[in-house]
Amino acid sequence: MRRLQLVTLALLVLSAGAVAQWAPGAAVKVGKAPNFIRLTPDGRQAVVANFGSNDLSILRVDAVKPEDRRVPAGFGPLGMAFGADGNALYVANKDSGLIKEFRLPGFEMVDSYKVGNIPTDVAATPDGYSLLVANFGKGKFGRVDVLDLQKKRVVESIQVGVRPLAVVTNPGGSVAYVANSASNSLSVISLEVYKVLETIPVGDGPIGLAMSRNGRKLFIAHSRSNDLWVYDVRRKTVLHKIALPEGPFRIAVSPDERLLAIPCFGANAVALVDSDASAESKVHRLAVKKNPVEAVFLPDGLSLLVACEGDERVMKVAVPAEARPAPVKEEAGND
Repeated sequence: MRRLQLVTLALLVLSAGAVAQWAPGAAVKVGKAPNFIRLTPDGRQAVVANFGSNDLSILRVDAVKPEDRRVPAGFGPLGMAFGADGNALYVANKDSGLIKEFRLPGFEMVDSYKVGNIPTDVAATPDGYSLLVANFGKGKFGRVDVLDLQKKRVVESIQVGVRPLAVVTNPGGSVAYVANSASNSLSVISLEVYKVLETIPVGDGPIGLAMSRNGRKLFIAHSRSNDLWVYDVRRKTVLHKIALPEGPFRIAVSPDERLLAIPCFGANAVALVDSDASAESKVHRLAVKKNPVEAVFLPDGLSLLVACEGDERVMKVAVPAEARPAPVKEEAGND
C-alpha cells in the first residue's frame, strides 16, 4: 500500500513538474532577437525566426518541455510563409536580400532566391505559384517582388510606399495589401496586372496587417499612433479606430476569427480585441515578458505563443475566459 502511495506521489510530482515547464506563463529560451513565429500546417511545431542569431528555433508545441532545435537560416531572418502544400517554408533574409527555402519535415535548406534590398515580410499567394516579398528597395520607395516558385526567380517588381513591413493577400489571391511604415499608407496591388490600384492614407506607423477569411475586413496595427484600425474593404472606409497599449506590432487572428491578439512592444503586453469590436469596446491586456513582437494562436484558440525580443524567449499565454467573445446564439427555427 505504501509503495502504491509513493508511486502515486512520484507521478504527481512529475506531473506538476511537467506542467511547470510549458504551462501558460512559462517561457522557452530561443535565439537572439526572436521575431516572426509560424505554426507548421499540422499545428504541432512553432518556427521562430531569430533575427540576431541568424537561425530558426523549431519548438514542439505539444511537448512537455519544448527543446530549442536550431536551424541555420541565413543573414537576418525575418518574414516567413509556408507554401500552399505545407511542405516548404520560405524565409526572408533581410541582410542578404535572399529568400531561403526549407523543406519539411526536417527543415533542410534546399534553395535560395535573390530578391530586392532588405526583404522584410513574405506572403504566399493562395494558388501556391508565387511568393510576394515586401522589401525596402534601393531608392526612397519600397517594392513588392513577385517570386515565381516554378521559374524560381522574380518575375515582377512593383513600387509601393516607404519602408514596407507587412504584406497580405485577399482570400481569392487577386489583391495584395502592403503596409508602408514610413509613409503611413497602404498600397493596394492587383495581382492580375501587377499594378498599384490605390494608395490609402492610414495611421502613424502601420506595421501589422491581418485579413478576415471572407476578405471583407482588413485589420491594421499602427506602432506610433498606438491603435488598431478596422477597414471595410468593400466600402473603402474605416469602421473603427481602437486605442492600444504602447507599440503595437503584428496581428494574430484566432482560429474562429472572433479574437485578435496584438503584441505591444513598448508595453510588454499583448492586447486582446474582439474582432467585431468598436472604438468603445474593452481591450484586454495580458502582461508578458520584455518587448513582444509576434503572437500566434494555438489551434485550440485557448492560448498563444508570444515572441519576446528583449528576453529572447517564446512564452505561452492563456487566453482568459473574460477576453473571449460570448458565443453567438443561434436563432431557433420555426417548426
